[in-house]
Amino acid sequence: MLDASLTALVIAMDAENDFETQAKRDKVRRQLQEAIREEVKYQVADISQGELDALVHVRVWGKGKYELANFSDDELVPAITKIAATQSNPRTESPSWDQDLRAQLQEARAKHYDIKVPLGRLRVAEDTVELAKLLWPVLLAKCEAEYAADSIETPVLKLALEVRRLVGEVGGIFALKGQA
Repeated sequence: MLDASLTALVIAMDAENDFETQAKRDKVRRQLQEAIREEVKYQVADISQGELDALVHVRVWGKGKYELANFSDDELVPAITKIAATQSNPRTESPSWDQDLRAQLQEARAKHYDIKVPLGRLRVAEDTVELAKLLWPVLLAKCEAEYAADSIETPVLKLALEVRRLVGEVGGIFALKGQA
């Protein structure tokens, strides 16, 4: 027996590259499970496929990339505008800035582009760290409101709640196994 508690692994990604299709995500999941199985064997122990299935999960937000999947235009526009203004982007002074930005965001959503596409088209240097900092209070408030109203819509909140459920499930399953 390993002298350590089990840890669930949940990977959440944009639906692109190795995570683009369910078949590709399943392949990544199998590779991760095999790596875990090998490490457990190295420690002279075994882990069942059922245990691996309960412990290893690969998820995506849907077809949209993170920012576009989890934030509305009304939430993104002020944050992106602030970043662009900080970068002294002269386009922010244009009367059509807001409309142009919204049009670019809508096209990016429709075509499942990354947020860097509309940013690049509007000559806003990509600063995902600053964007994340600006969007964090928005995300927190939105998730708290959805949770309180029991009306979960935001994909990242759905994932967080799924992870919470999985942790409880894994803890319960393996606690019972330890008693057997």
